[in-house]
Amino acid sequence: MLPFMQTRPTQSGIAEDVLAATALAAIDWAWSTFPEQVCVLSSMQDAVVIDLAMRIDRRIPVVFLDTGYHFDETLETVRRVEDRYGITVERVTSAADPVDDIEPGECCSNKTAMLEQALEGRSAWITGLQRIETSQRATAELIGEDRRGAIKVCPIAQWSDEDRHGYIEQRNVITNPLLREGFDSIGCRTCTTLPLDGARSGRWAGTTKTECGLHL
Repeated sequence: MLPFMQTRPTQSGIAEDVLAATALAAIDWAWSTFPEQVCVLSSMQDAVVIDLAMRIDRRIPVVFLDTGYHFDETLETVRRVEDRYGITVERVTSAADPVDDIEPGECCSNKTAMLEQALEGRSAWITGLQRIETSQRATAELIGEDRRGAIKVCPIAQWSDEDRHGYIEQRNVITNPLLREGFDSIGCRTCTTLPLDGARSGRWAGTTKTECGLHL
């Protein structure tokens, strides 16, 4: 076990406590271990992990998978992140042109192919996945390997929603405007609606699908 991989504290709130320190240390470890070979992958739901990474080093690349089906609010969030941190977000685009009659979930295969493109030549990636999000994510490690053998760093895996919201408030972190409209999980507009019954229930509503494939 790496020295910063500590047990989640029982007290609520984030501040500069073990949770924040652990997240920062995980990102610092990744950047130090794989210089120039690691990136932050962001869906632009919020910029929590981006903010953590920028506190370590603003040279850490931030990657956004632009499927061609994102909400305008999500694309605007990309621009706000660039302005806030003085960076250029690396946009990976789909080889397939957007179509009007795409069914919910059909763009997911494009998205996983785009991830492969984003990780080409890289040894590690950093993501904002949390254990509380779904049962499939409940055992997510802070430091692990993905199916490709690349190192996958989930620095806020053990955070609760309260921890995340507390960090957003304290750091004035950029968030997607759709969150204020009631969305709790934001993906492509073709497969994202307001939540129906519980967390992430607005994703692929009416289907059995719960993951796009990036984190399987």
